[in-house]
Amino acid sequence: MEPCNPIEAYLNAQGVSFRLIPHAPTKTLIEAAQAAKTDYRCMVRAVMLEDDQGIVMAVLPADHMLDFAGLCQQLSCNLHPVSQERLSSMFPNCETGSIPPLAQPYGLSAIIDEQVAEMAQVCFEPGNHQSLLVMAGADFMRLHANSRRLSLSRPTATLAGASEFDFIAAEPTPTIKGLQPSGDLQERIRRLPSLPLLPDSGRRLLLLRNNPKGTIAQLEAIVATDPALVAQVVRYARSAYYGYRGKVESLHDAITQVLGFDMVLHMALGLSAARTLRIPADGPLGVRSFVRHSVYTAGLAQALNTVLPAPIRGKPGLVYLSGLLHDIGFAVLGHLFKAEFYLLNKAVATNPRVPVALLEKRILGVEHTQIGGWLLQGWEMPDEVIVSAQEHHNEYYSGPHSNYANLILLADHLLKSHQPSDAASDEVPPVILTALGVDIDQVVKVTNQVLEESRPGLDEMAGILAA
Repeated sequence: MEPCNPIEAYLNAQGVSFRLIPHAPTKTLIEAAQAAKTDYRCMVRAVMLEDDQGIVMAVLPADHMLDFAGLCQQLSCNLHPVSQERLSSMFPNCETGSIPPLAQPYGLSAIIDEQVAEMAQVCFEPGNHQSLLVMAGADFMRLHANSRRLSLSRPTATLAGASEFDFIAAEPTPTIKGLQPSGDLQERIRRLPSLPLLPDSGRRLLLLRNNPKGTIAQLEAIVATDPALVAQVVRYARSAYYGYRGKVESLHDAITQVLGFDMVLHMALGLSAARTLRIPADGPLGVRSFVRHSVYTAGLAQALNTVLPAPIRGKPGLVYLSGLLHDIGFAVLGHLFKAEFYLLNKAVATNPRVPVALLEKRILGVEHTQIGGWLLQGWEMPDEVIVSAQEHHNEYYSGPHSNYANLILLADHLLKSHQPSDAASDEVPPVILTALGVDIDQVVKVTNQVLEESRPGLDEMAGILAA
């Protein structure tokens, strides 16, 4: 894509000198700075926020994190990030995730961090991920002459590189060197008037699951009421992951020839539930990474389940559903609490070596395992699925359905060295191996086999669900 023409035209009309530095396509601002051989500390970025009064652009240094609580307090409002759908319509000439930090060309108001005014040179993406625009800091501030200046961010250096012990403090939700959690999230969850509703197809699937006389015809009838769900199940059955070489022409074929009643029921239930929640696309917790990790966890957990001793082996469909929904607490956070999700997503990206659970405790005061369990209980999901969501970080859990929770925990740790995962590390806790009756060589072999043979199919399935 060519540089965003409206920005160049605007700068030329304002008589501002600038230069463009083309570079290979990148995914992050840090990568862009490296590719353009530019000091990352000169980079600025825009965050689009809204409340009942409208939309505002917040401009801050790229190496800073937005302080939602402090900003909302200063403005006496309750801001949250603008959805990607709205951003796409507001910035039609810009690539996803590349919003120029200039408000006037788009008829918007802006607030700008006081620290930007101290920059001698300013660099930013002009609406694409293939070039950087560079100008004098004084010229950039002149373009923001009508923007309100506030202290609205904190350096990410206050988080990056901190040891995990810096995140374990006596108080449950302390500040992180000036970065405030935005309110008592647990209390706000308790005050919610209602849960996100499970679609009608999901509720009917739960009833069928509890019916010992349920039939394939009944399953087909329920899934058929949701054309999008039918399409997903059929595409799953056709995917390379299942390796079926015949033709799958219908939902009936998918059930009877490839997947089976139990698998389709639980798969459809998981797909129905996952589609209920809308979360931002990008970042380590965004929908792309979230869905990919969920699908890989479900697939690996299924494979690992086959090598467990028969007495503790789980039901394949339930194992898959447990893996698919084990991190649904992140989706709830992104769906209902966008500001908190944004902050956590940024913190996880900044601190890849710090366990996600510790960041959650420090920033939110509540973990996604608690939030996910709360939602799944409200939806009356199977107990095995609820326990897996609640306990997949607890290697010492030995209560009911511990085999399911331990299996998901095992899959999480085994995937950690291959993709983003909320596991504390890529080292499998020995207590989990003992509890599941397997050895490390055995489970590593299964993992390597799944990744070598099934990666294209799993990626295809993740793409289907994330679409």
